[in-house]
Amino acid sequence: MKKYICLLILIFVTSCTNVKGVYWCGDHPCINKKEKEAYFRKTMIVEVRNFDKKSIKKDSEIEKILNQAKIKEKERILTEKELIKKSKIEEKELKKKLKLEEKKRINEEKKLAKKIKQDEKKLKNKIKKDNKISKNNDKKIIILESSVNNVKKPSEKFSEVAKKIIERNSDRPFPEINDIEN
Repeated sequence: MKKYICLLILIFVTSCTNVKGVYWCGDHPCINKKEKEAYFRKTMIVEVRNFDKKSIKKDSEIEKILNQAKIKEKERILTEKELIKKSKIEEKELKKKLKLEEKKRINEEKKLAKKIKQDEKKLKNKIKKDNKISKNNDKKIIILESSVNNVKKPSEKFSEVAKKIIERNSDRPFPEINDIEN
């Protein structure tokens, strides 16, 4: 009886062992567990084909397919890495271009600010010169009036002074009284 029990246990153990098989992911054998799991997540199907020692041709074909799949996977990984490197290089170049454009913009703003200051100084100097000229003209007019006053009657003096003032002010623009700052 002991012999039969031992024999029965031996048969159960041998029947439970894994039969050598290859996992198939679609039309090619899976390279490794990662590919098998990824294919299973996509399709929820994984085939197991028996590995027969009798057919050496099939084994060599399977090995060729496995090798080709490994090579394709390596090429895909390399191309992905190259694309990532290219994108990083492009990002760096774009950052450099943006920095250069920002520097150019800042320099242009500085130049424009300097030009505006120079223009303002020129206008101020021009206004000062105009004021000096008008003061000199006023002094000359006053001197002329005093010399005229000495010679002519007071009523004639008044009318001439009024005419001169009117002529002098006719060239000047009128002030805008509606521009009131709040």
